[in-house]
Amino acid sequence: MDAKQIKQATDDLAIMSYLLEQDYINNEGEITDETERKERQIAALKDLLTTEGIDSLGHWLKAKEDEIKTLKAEKEYLDRRIKSHANTIDYIKHAANAILKAAGVEAVKGTLGYKFTRTVSCKTSVAAEALDGEYLDMVTEAARNAGLPACIDVALKTNATRLQEAGDDFDKYVIRELDDTCTFGKPRAKKEA
Repeated sequence: MDAKQIKQATDDLAIMSYLLEQDYINNEGEITDETERKERQIAALKDLLTTEGIDSLGHWLKAKEDEIKTLKAEKEYLDRRIKSHANTIDYIKHAANAILKAAGVEAVKGTLGYKFTRTVSCKTSVAAEALDGEYLDMVTEAARNAGLPACIDVALKTNATRLQEAGDDFDKYVIRELDDTCTFGKPRAKKEA
């Protein structure tokens, strides 16, 4: 059975059950040939839904669970490949930077049009432990006093840009990592007229 057939059989079962109930009400509970026929139809629909219907849904559900496992495995594989390629890009930029540094130049353009320019990258992040040490207890106490139950934790959330914008008092919570690297330029194709 497919989903449409299961839905139809479920709807038919609800209708037949309602009609049977109406027959019993109208006939003051008397069993008739018509009520017996409806009872058999209801029993057949219940049997169909609880065997074929359930098996079909179980098979469909298992297939979707298996597909999710496969997709997750593929995603993890692709994430590893992306990370590997990103590490290779970093290595190439550092190697180009070493060439420029050894040659004593700031930028160079190769014969094929690839261009590397020395630069210093600055990655910023939040010193979360220091920030938590300074403010988390204070914020947690204020939240508890305001009625936040103990079963709900409090966390501090910010980013380096916001801390830098807040001024010198918050600069101590920003971690800066400087790295000698290169920017990269590719040759451009000529535009067609």
